[in-house]
Amino acid sequence: MKITLPYGSDSVSFNVPDEYFCEVLEPNCPVFENDEDEVIENALENPIGSKKLEEVVKGKRTVSIIVDDMARPTPVYKILPHVLKRILSTGIKKEDIKIVIALGSHRYMTEEEIIKKVGEKVYKEYKVVNSAFKDEKSLVLMGTAEDGSKIYATGEAASTDVRIGIGNIVPHPVMGWSGGGKILFPGIAGEKTVALFHIMGGLHNANLFGSDESPVRHSIESWVKVIGLDFIINTALTGDFKIYKVVCGDYIKAHREGVKYAKEIWGAKTTKKADIMIVSSYPADQDFWQSGKGLYSAENGLVEKGGTIILISPNYEGIGPHPELYEYMGDDDAHNKLVKAKDDDSLPGDRLAMSVGTAMAKMRMRRDIIMVTDGIGKDACDACKIGYYHINDLQKAIDDTIKKYENPVVSAISHGGELYVY
Repeated sequence: MKITLPYGSDSVSFNVPDEYFCEVLEPNCPVFENDEDEVIENALENPIGSKKLEEVVKGKRTVSIIVDDMARPTPVYKILPHVLKRILSTGIKKEDIKIVIALGSHRYMTEEEIIKKVGEKVYKEYKVVNSAFKDEKSLVLMGTAEDGSKIYATGEAASTDVRIGIGNIVPHPVMGWSGGGKILFPGIAGEKTVALFHIMGGLHNANLFGSDESPVRHSIESWVKVIGLDFIINTALTGDFKIYKVVCGDYIKAHREGVKYAKEIWGAKTTKKADIMIVSSYPADQDFWQSGKGLYSAENGLVEKGGTIILISPNYEGIGPHPELYEYMGDDDAHNKLVKAKDDDSLPGDRLAMSVGTAMAKMRMRRDIIMVTDGIGKDACDACKIGYYHINDLQKAIDDTIKKYENPVVSAISHGGELYVY
């Protein structure tokens, strides 16, 4: 059986013996007729658990619109004109509206990337800024969480009277599903506050990717309440990133409805659990920090114990913004070190890399993992304690892995960065 999977903007093909091949899991393709502008307008006219956007902002002076970054496929440039038109209709002036890119802990976006994200006209007419997670002078103390943790957020968004979030809903390794309050926390939080988010995920032992009741999401939503998020616009996109559905309104109630729509696209049921899962990280191809999501997607499709994940990703920017990820993913004692680091600020180490690395180390100890890429090298994979093949040797990686099993079930995933397998 010849199988072709996405590899960044390109694709790769390989063969699996027919007697072992089970299936290729990919996004669903529901039939829908409304054009994208109609879908956006209908959602704005019918918010869930909230007044209409115009009523939310009416009488206020300043507004921040918080949008996700280039690591997410949300078509913000299509949504902003609808949102801005409604805000301006209330009398709020353009100069009193800010658009803040929610970076979380990702690298700062370039001017070219920002224009692509928000649209050239919006970029020219409105103030658009990256969130300032590394710049402590630009952060504002918003309050204290239930556990006593101090919550710092980007002042550009924290200082406005109204905060609006625009994002996309897909499975997420920590939150279960992205979207909703995540645009605020960790989206615009300070680096130390973002680290607390990742630590929560790192300390959990279960794979939370696609979980409806992620305990981390429930904690995060209580933090978001402290900061204040007045209105969300969340998309559910098709496999080719067209708008399928949009939900608007309350960051919890609207989000939960949006998850139902996202599952219609991004939920894929296996016919049989696999011994070997070959997964493309697409569209999370930027770096290993992002492409690692494919591991969580693939694990949900494996047999209960053991099994092998072959992750295919270009990793265009290498390891990503947290190079210590290698060290922690390859550390069998990562969990205990993270427990200590959580309660002791004096201990060295990048808490973000430590947290994500710990979660991935736990998976590495549950499953065999092989990376096939031309974006990072063998030394890096050795440090992570995972297998490595160059993309040119993809077929060899698959053949070598199959030889380790007797009559294995082999399946593949085409959009591993966002597909929820169950």
